[in-house]
Amino acid sequence: MFPLHTKDFPATADALEHLLNESLREVLILPRDAVQVQEAHYPALTQIAVTLDRATVRPNLPKPRPSAGKTKPVLEVQQLSIRGEEISTGPAKVSLVLDAREVRLNSGTDENGDVVLGIDGATDGSVELSTTNSELEAAIGEIAKREAGKQGVTIEDVRLSLHETGPRSVQAETTLRARKLFFTAVVRIAGSLSIDDELNATLSGLQCNGEGAIGSMACGFLEPHLRKVEGRSFALMALALGDIRLRDVRLSANDNVTVRAEFGS
Repeated sequence: MFPLHTKDFPATADALEHLLNESLREVLILPRDAVQVQEAHYPALTQIAVTLDRATVRPNLPKPRPSAGKTKPVLEVQQLSIRGEEISTGPAKVSLVLDAREVRLNSGTDENGDVVLGIDGATDGSVELSTTNSELEAAIGEIAKREAGKQGVTIEDVRLSLHETGPRSVQAETTLRARKLFFTAVVRIAGSLSIDDELNATLSGLQCNGEGAIGSMACGFLEPHLRKVEGRSFALMALALGDIRLRDVRLSANDNVTVRAEFGS
């Protein structure tokens, strides 16, 4: 879903390309223009290609404003591709690949009367999000070190293990070493992660267990943060996919953690 922040639908492919780039900049910090539009005979398009390499997701994004009224078909695109490597989502970086063929785009208006462009459907398509275990370890370590440092505790040797428990779920255990002065202890944080049909992830069953006094101290200041995210869902996609329905959503975990889904008629 792309809010175009204009009352009138763009009359040319160049105008559409410009507005799509401006729309993306509202949710992403981009090193350069990301969108290229190739037209066959506007509004029939050969391709929309979006390149998000090394983009950064802006923090505290507001929820996208949905269309307030009826939508209507406005564009047909032979090929839609969205690709990005090293997209920074905060402490972790992810890769994104979306490919779709014979895509139909519709337009509506938000509560301010501005045009909102969305995906109405496609003949076939797929979307894949992935990151590495090392990226997740670094992200967990960064959060743990920040909170532990407030209590004079140093966090070292962060290790993450993931085990698939179903086609859309994994069990995770993070082992880290907490040190204060000359004393060290092992801390283990365990929990489950599951993915729904709309690529929302939910954390559950979060537990912290620490060895000895130092381990108990570390869990004492980590547990309030675990409780904040327990049972919460968060969107894996910064860009809403419009009206398309995903199918065959799968989550795999080995050296990489990958979420993949198919869509289309």
